[in-house]
Amino acid sequence: MAWEYTLGELTKVVHGKLNGNKHAVFSGVSTDTRTIKPGNIFFALPGNKVDGHQFVQEAINKGAIAVIVSKETNESSIYVPNTLYALQQFARWHRTNLKANIFAITGSCGKTTTKELVYSVLNKKYKVVASKGNYNNELGCPLSLLQMDEETEWGIIEMGAGKPGDIAELCAIAYPEESGITTIAPAHLERLGSIDGVAKEKANIAKCLPPWGSFYVNKDDPYCVSIANRILVPKIYFGQNGDISIKSIQRVSDSKLKVEVEPVGVFNLPLCSRAYLSNFLFAIAVSFKHQIPADEKSLCDAYERAGRIRIYKIGELFIIDDSYNANPASMNSALEYLSLIAPQGYRCAVLGDMLELGEASGQYHFSLGKEIANYGVDNLFLYGNYANEIAKGAKLGGVPKIYIGSTHEDIADKLLNIIQPQSFVLVKGSRGMTMEKVIETLKRKIGLINE
Repeated sequence: MAWEYTLGELTKVVHGKLNGNKHAVFSGVSTDTRTIKPGNIFFALPGNKVDGHQFVQEAINKGAIAVIVSKETNESSIYVPNTLYALQQFARWHRTNLKANIFAITGSCGKTTTKELVYSVLNKKYKVVASKGNYNNELGCPLSLLQMDEETEWGIIEMGAGKPGDIAELCAIAYPEESGITTIAPAHLERLGSIDGVAKEKANIAKCLPPWGSFYVNKDDPYCVSIANRILVPKIYFGQNGDISIKSIQRVSDSKLKVEVEPVGVFNLPLCSRAYLSNFLFAIAVSFKHQIPADEKSLCDAYERAGRIRIYKIGELFIIDDSYNANPASMNSALEYLSLIAPQGYRCAVLGDMLELGEASGQYHFSLGKEIANYGVDNLFLYGNYANEIAKGAKLGGVPKIYIGSTHEDIADKLLNIIQPQSFVLVKGSRGMTMEKVIETLKRKIGLINE
């Protein structure tokens, strides 16, 4: 059943100035008039490109009970100095009215996949609401909480950190009872400073837990273990010598791994890198702790649903599309996947820069280049300001063929002229590198995509 509040209650929570009927009842919030429903409240959020205040009248016309604004309006409204902060205040207050427990997940990579896997486990026993997509920031967290109602038993919130204080801020809104960190690796170093800074920031998801809470620990990540050693809540370890660990791995087909997990059993899982196997272990640890039988089909379906790595065919090429984002850890994971799925001689990597790595960017790209040879990459195509650094490392590591492109189209042209049919082409880079444009160019030059 959906929650309901009055404008008077909301005005008090956000310390605002009401222009309207304090007894009017609303259910649901919106920050986008394209998805607003009658009876919602519309929060007019400022943005870099679009200001939500431009859509106040449209929100009212579409049935909004009132609008939350930081600019005066004659419409039914609540005036506040900061509309985003007001949304966060409201979500924090709403959280205190819920009986639901909150499970918070963070990490340098694998957050969204792990969130979907944990959802597939808890959903077998409880009514669960999970944050949508990558709703993992100061806006996504409150919106996710406001999707929960009095029937929700567990809420799963993904938490990202781009700067110091982000995780603590999100935890102060969500109040999680259980949490875990997928892994800690170099990411957002321009603002977090170093990998130690990343660890310090991520640690807040453990420090915020109540004494009766639970923390899930990646035993294969020394930073995660160190964080666990400094908190007093109960802990569940997964990974090497953990409460949940892998006893054996066997490749049984071109797309499946047979994984024996102690003390749970045997799972046939999608062919994936060790990083993704760690995400599966995280979810299996949750099933073990909550005494919910781990369901192989549900886990595999959740992995597919997360869908960060997509494989499809363009002409005679198999495209591994992991262009969503990149940091050193996720780059290595994607390259490992390429080495697992593609035969030797047919492995091609198209890589863009890893952004926000700060002063050590050059070194991280050089180190990536050296690592690439370990994954048996036959043809390496590079694009970006750090392409030369990757190339230096790759040459030193022994990658046989290296090409640097000046544009996305240049990369696509080089690729089509050089690699052989049936090759697997990994495309990856930071979001700002828009590496999906390489794929779009290939589609245009080769023809329609073959799913």
